[in-house]
Order: sequence, then structure tokens, then C-alpha cells
Amino acid sequence: MSLDVLIVGAGPTGLLLAAQLARHGIKPRLIDKQPQPSTTSKALAVFARTLEIFNKLGIAEEAIDCGCKIYGANIHDDGKRFAHISIDKIDSFFPFVLSLPQSETERILAQLVESLDVHIERPVSFTTLEQDKEGVTATLCHPDGQEESCRAAWLIGCDGAHSSVRKAAGLGYQGIDIQATFVLADLKSDWQLSPDNIQVFFSSSGVLAAFPLPGENNWRIIANVPPDIELPENPELQIFQQFTSDRCGLQATLGDPTWTSKFSIRQRIVDKCRAGRVFVAGDALASHSPVGGQGMNTGLQDAYNLAWKLALVIKNQAPIHLLDSYQAEREPVSKFLLLSTEWATRAIVQSNPTIKFLRRHLASFATSFDPVQQRITNTLSELNVNYRNSPIVQDDYPLSWLSRSPKAGERALDILVQTNQRQQRLYNVLSDTQHHLLLFGGKLPSYTSLAQMAQEIESKFPVVITVHIVLIGTEIPKDLRWQGSIFLDPQGECHRRYGASSASLYLIRPDGYIAYRSQAANVNQLMAYLQKVYLFQSTVKSY
Repeated sequence: MSLDVLIVGAGPTGLLLAAQLARHGIKPRLIDKQPQPSTTSKALAVFARTLEIFNKLGIAEEAIDCGCKIYGANIHDDGKRFAHISIDKIDSFFPFVLSLPQSETERILAQLVESLDVHIERPVSFTTLEQDKEGVTATLCHPDGQEESCRAAWLIGCDGAHSSVRKAAGLGYQGIDIQATFVLADLKSDWQLSPDNIQVFFSSSGVLAAFPLPGENNWRIIANVPPDIELPENPELQIFQQFTSDRCGLQATLGDPTWTSKFSIRQRIVDKCRAGRVFVAGDALASHSPVGGQGMNTGLQDAYNLAWKLALVIKNQAPIHLLDSYQAEREPVSKFLLLSTEWATRAIVQSNPTIKFLRRHLASFATSFDPVQQRITNTLSELNVNYRNSPIVQDDYPLSWLSRSPKAGERALDILVQTNQRQQRLYNVLSDTQHHLLLFGGKLPSYTSLAQMAQEIESKFPVVITVHIVLIGTEIPKDLRWQGSIFLDPQGECHRRYGASSASLYLIRPDGYIAYRSQAANVNQLMAYLQKVYLFQSTVKSY
């Protein structure tokens, strides 16, 4: 089949999926019905886990240069701050939230896609599809009205909450509407608020949140609208000035609005993430309240999760049932977000005096404890997203539930290691187009055993897995007869964080999550896992 993947929708999710497939050696076709990219800011927050992905793609530095860093959030009631959430202590080399307009995120991703020789076709609309066991035939409509029949092995709908692909594939999309209306504006303000913190103001007349934007005195304001007030779709500046005065207790002059909008909350999720050879991702999979800023980041992780699996199947390096894990892993993430953002939205707009009392005092009490702060910020930053219950991860680790080291299905820790006499971040030396096996020597390593295991794995999986031996110390032992990758762990910090007091192994997936771990390092158990779950020593049956 000439075309492996057709992606419908060139928003952030579709762009990242296209880029990552291309980096895996699969050239997709990417279409979008809009004649031009979006010019409005829309989703602003880019969290640490997304920045880790951007770093893998080589675009994190440009994104950071174009945005502004946010290190925390101040929460006020009747003009007085009662709680502060600090973001700068999260377990990532990106200890902040990046405020970056979605239009800029899309521009940076589009440049990456084009550099990988994938052309974004605009305006080309998807209309219908038919599929069989071998592929999908999509009907596309071009600007001149001409229809095209496009045949692809796989079709991915990244076309938003009103997805035409989802509807054509017969996927249900159910949920609830939250009875709350909000207005938003990107504008300038002369108030004396810290430009590196989000500000949230509760008051008797409602809630108002202010988010720093790149550039001097640039802010986004979001406020809930009382039910007795009728506003147009693009509210005028005056209403934001009024809400700011009433709810913040600040003397501020607002001006130069570049975008205003009104929106309500619709919570929706698909009944399945896949119908045969059709998948959905991003808002086409689930849409939820913008409270917490999780939407775009979640869509990007959908794409990052699906890309490596689809690439392995297309290249006949894994069986087709590997793709079943996409729903098993991403659906629970979306369901949790729908539940948590619904609860948060209702709590924010609640005017009941008892709820307001609990909101203030519980928030103040909870955020005064460092472990609670860390839990909140790691969750918001999407570092706590895990696939521990996935059918394609496995833990052969004694009393794994007691272990504080990362478990199978969790995000691999990004730790400094030494390679060729220089320190580097682990994430920077592990390519995201392969699996990586970390063989930890432990405190009393057997160099012969480590080398034999490394050679056996690389010889049987030369294209799919790269092996790295990790040793405590500052020099490569002369007794280690292994010409492949070696990471030195001078202070033993990497061994400690990974719980490798004795010989251990961690298989890390291309998306940075741990597929398998064992202690002691047992190559036969690893082989059994690979055979059972998804990878094979030789070619697998074609899809």
C-alpha cells in the first residue's frame, strides 16, 4: 500500500504525530480543512512532560525562547493571598510551566514537520471513509470542489472535539455539560503582579484567573460569568475591567485586547479510541474543562504514545495487537482528567458559603505540606501519568509495590550520567525512536555476565533495542569486554534512584516509559516478556 498513515487535522496533536512518525521512518500524509494555521493563543500551558518530549524532538529550546516561564500560582480570596503552589521543585529538568500561545506551538511543530519532508495540505477536508482488513479508503475534498479517494493502511483523526473522522468511524462521544460560562481575554495590564506566577482571585462575585503571557505586561484573564449576565461571543474590554475591579481588589488599567472569547464547558470522551484501522487522538478522543490546562498536553501525549507503536507495526517489527494498548493506556488518562477537571471546575465556580469555606481552608492547609505540593505539581505537569495497568508492561521485581524506584509503566527518571568523560542527561542520550535496555551492574557487578547479556540482547534485537551498561564509578573497568554503550554513575545516584543495589535491568520504551524491569537481571525473563508482549527476534507476520 503506497500510503501508510493519513492524519486528519494539523493542530498540535496531528503535527506531533506526523513529526514523530517521520522520525521513525514512516512518512504520513497530513491534511487540514482550515486554509491557514490558527492565529489565536488558545491553549497556553506547556508542562514539563511536554517539554521533555519537545526536547527529544529538538524544539524545546525554541519553544522556551518564545514563551515565558511560570514558577508557581498564588491563590487569593477577597484580595488576600491564602495559598501558594510552587512548581519549581518538580522532578524534571524543566521545573516550570511554559506560557506559550498555541499559535506559536503550532508554528514550531509545523516547521519541524516540514523539515522532515512532510507537507501540510491546506485546505483539504475529510468527508467519509470505508475500511476493510487491509486499509482505509477516505474521501477528501479539495478547495476547487474536486473529490479524491485516498487509500491508507491507517487513518488517525486529530481533528478536534467536532471530529469528522470520529463520526465517520462510528465512535460514540458521550459526556456532560457543566452549567458555567466563562469569558477570556488576552490583553495588557499595568497591575503590579509577578509575571512569573499565575494569579487566582476568589470573591463574592466570582472567580478570576490571570495568566502571564510572553511580552511585557501581557496577560490572559479568564473569569466566570454570573448566570444573569448575557454577553456576546467576543466580549468587550469593559466587562474584563469590571470583573478585575470587582474580584481582585486591584487598581489596574486594562487595554489592547488581541483576543476575547466566551465559552462553556462540555465534557466528552469516546466509547473506544479505535475502530478497526481508524484511531482518534487529542480532543477527538476526549475534551474537558480547561481548568488545569491539561487539554493540549494530553493530546500531544496521545500522539507520542501512538506513534512508536504504529511505526513498529508498519515496519513489521511488532504484531498488530500491540496497537490495542493505545486504548488501554490512554483512555484511563482521559477518564481521570474528565473526573478531576469536572470536580475542579465545580469547586471553582461554587458560590455556596460552606463550599467556599472548605475551598479556602483546605487549600491553605494542604498546600502547606511539601509532599502534597509535590503531588499536585507533578500531577499538573503530567509527570505522574503512568501505564502501570497496561497489558504491555511487566514487573519482575521482588516486592515491587514496596519499591520507591520507578515501576514498570511509569515514566523513566531523567538523571545525569557520564558518557565519554562528560555528564549528560539520560534523556539526551536515549533516542526516542528505539527501545533502550539499561543494565545496572549494582554494587558488586559481574562484568562477564553483564557483557554476555548485553551482547545477546543486541544480537537478537539489533534494530529495535539499544543496550547500555550502567556502572558505579568514574572509569570503565578493563575487565568489561563490551564495545557498546556504557554509562558511568560516579556518585551512584542513578543506581540509587532506580533501586539497583544489585544487578537490575530496565527496558525503556521510545516514549520514555518503563516497559519491563527485573531484579536480578535475568535475560531469560526479559526474552519471555518480549516474546509474550510485542517484540520478536525476527520478522513478524505482516498486517
